[in-house]
Amino acid sequence: MNLITYFFLGLIAAITGALPLGTTNVAVINTTIKENIQNALKIVYTAALAELILVIIAINFNMQIGNFVDMNIWLQYTIAILLLGVGIILLIGRKECVKDENEDCIIIKKRYNISKQMLGFILGLVNPTVLIYWILVISFLNKKMIYLNMSTEYILLVVFIIGVFIGKVITLYGYGKFSNVLKVKIKNITTRINRVIGVLLVCVSVFQFTKLLYY
Repeated sequence: MNLITYFFLGLIAAITGALPLGTTNVAVINTTIKENIQNALKIVYTAALAELILVIIAINFNMQIGNFVDMNIWLQYTIAILLLGVGIILLIGRKECVKDENEDCIIIKKRYNISKQMLGFILGLVNPTVLIYWILVISFLNKKMIYLNMSTEYILLVVFIIGVFIGKVITLYGYGKFSNVLKVKIKNITTRINRVIGVLLVCVSVFQFTKLLYY
């Protein structure tokens, strides 16, 4: 019974965390639209593997990291500034690309080459928001449901991590499959998605600055 509980909690937590549009989701959508789902899966698998590293860090250091962020106001301002900067870039940034008849980029003029596997791993690993999410999730689970740290029984940790991996892959794959529908029905979907994400990031940044300045 414990095995099933740990598996489904990992699965549900990963799906919940991967549902909001983020950089990895956008990369999967863009790759599916401009190339195919097979190439998008290269990003999906390595991004899911990279997220497992963040989960292990969160399990091992969730209390120390949480306390460090709370005690260092400069780090909270840095995160807010980064969110604002990325949001503005997504809102006003232009892409160098060749467009199809629907005004959607089909070939991006790349300034450097990076494999899909490496892109997925980098996007999955270099993601402070996801790390903070897992720190909060692990803290909540430890207080309310199950006990998760590096002294937890090995098989339970493995089952939880497998659940996380499957949940992440399922969600990102769903974004890839859904993007094929969007490609047919909505013009210039990539730009629209980027603008939506940009607005969300700017809003989160403004909220963070307000909280830091007035609370």
